[in-house]
Amino acid sequence: MRTTELLVGVDVGTTGVKALVSDRDGRVLAQASEEYPTHFPQPGWAEQEPEAWWQATRHVLGEVLAAPGVDAQSIVAIGVSCQAPSLVAVDAHGVPVHSALIWMDRRSELQCDALRATVDEALITRINGGRIDPYFLAPKLLWLRATRPTAYARCHTILQANGYLVHKLTGVFSMDSSHGPLTLLFDTERQAWSPTLLDALQLDAAKLPPVVPCAEIVGTVTDAAAAATGLPAGTPVIAGMTDGTAAAVEVGLVRPGQAAEMTGQSTVLLVCSDTPYRARDLFPLGHAVPGLHLVVGAMVATGGALRWFRDHLGESEIAAAQQRGVDPFEILGQKAAQSSPGANRLIFLPYMYGERSPIWDSAARGVFFGLSLATTKGDLVRAIMEGAAYGLRHNVETAAADGFPLATLACVGGGARSALWNQIKADVLQRPVSLPGAASGAAMGDAIVAAVGVGLYPSLAEAVAAMVKPGPSYTPRPELAALYDGGYHVYRQLYPALRQAFHDLAEVGA
Repeated sequence: MRTTELLVGVDVGTTGVKALVSDRDGRVLAQASEEYPTHFPQPGWAEQEPEAWWQATRHVLGEVLAAPGVDAQSIVAIGVSCQAPSLVAVDAHGVPVHSALIWMDRRSELQCDALRATVDEALITRINGGRIDPYFLAPKLLWLRATRPTAYARCHTILQANGYLVHKLTGVFSMDSSHGPLTLLFDTERQAWSPTLLDALQLDAAKLPPVVPCAEIVGTVTDAAAAATGLPAGTPVIAGMTDGTAAAVEVGLVRPGQAAEMTGQSTVLLVCSDTPYRARDLFPLGHAVPGLHLVVGAMVATGGALRWFRDHLGESEIAAAQQRGVDPFEILGQKAAQSSPGANRLIFLPYMYGERSPIWDSAARGVFFGLSLATTKGDLVRAIMEGAAYGLRHNVETAAADGFPLATLACVGGGARSALWNQIKADVLQRPVSLPGAASGAAMGDAIVAAVGVGLYPSLAEAVAAMVKPGPSYTPRPELAALYDGGYHVYRQLYPALRQAFHDLAEVGA
């Protein structure tokens, strides 16, 4: 082992890829990111090109490996996490046969209807966990088989986004175990593909890759990948994990009851548990620690709603940010801070692209409720932040009702960079929230798990103890409890009142 061991983490997110280099003590030496587009060919469809992931990854790896203080020859392992789940169908050479259907894609509603009519959903919940919904992998795969038979016939194996990059780095096909429960084809107890579910859904096991524990070394960086990325040839590559699993590691969720929320494009609640989730309002996710599980409440477009606002209604803020050399989100945050708690009696439903837990409704849409001539742009931005916090509270309460109460809660992801948003979450949830010291995102979780994979630490708990540093915390303000209880009460009334109207709207012009 080299004297100075460095670790690389890469996270393939919904809006872009992030990479960092860390030492074995968790000190981040360099990080970089690059965006790529999402394509929406039809309403409810969401696609990305796997080659765009690879090219962006090459660029950010080149940037971090060339950073001052980074000796590329000291890299001892790399881990990759990703948005999840995606349908990445590739041929025997690893070349995609179709654009990747990412987690946001809702085109497989017809396949879900057919499954509900022919398959016992309770069987899926009992073996895999979760529910029949377009979010999961199996309906997406059924859509490919039904509507793109030529591509399905050419498909050699189904990968996830991180598995695609692992193949580009090593030439090996694999899927990490944390993705298993997101497929509806997995036996969570056995940590293997379920013959019973594959038979029930009539899917071909031969098109599924081997399942590998998150920290296990899958292969090493090939000469070709080394030339493309700057990584040393022969560097061990671990199986990796979902971005949610990596985020849980980043904040040290290694004991039952510890929880985190990760806000980027979406907001995801992660609760560590020693038993798998078997209800249907939330869903299960694999943990990087064998024997532990994650209970997940996942929304769709919280940070995405703020991004939408920036892109379509934030022209002046973008211009001001360019002049001042800052992020436009910083300017929007300043406007939100000028609005008082409660956003001038404005409530936002963050269902901008349908919604996952706990309502599971593809037809749900975003709503500003309470607009008046007194409403300001700052009110709109603050309402988006508060609406995301209300949705998070809905998921937290659902987890507790299902037997998974939270002992602690941390904030991670791009949203955690906003001190205002962190305080809003503490106030709405009426509980303290904390941040990790580095707050570098899921890529840091990849580096931590990679350290375990190559033996720098004997266990993930010991790696977390050494590499995860505590950061700032936010305390709820008691004087705002009644105000936010009232706002949350209105928030919870709106979806039931509008549900039928959402579905009627979906039929207009169809």
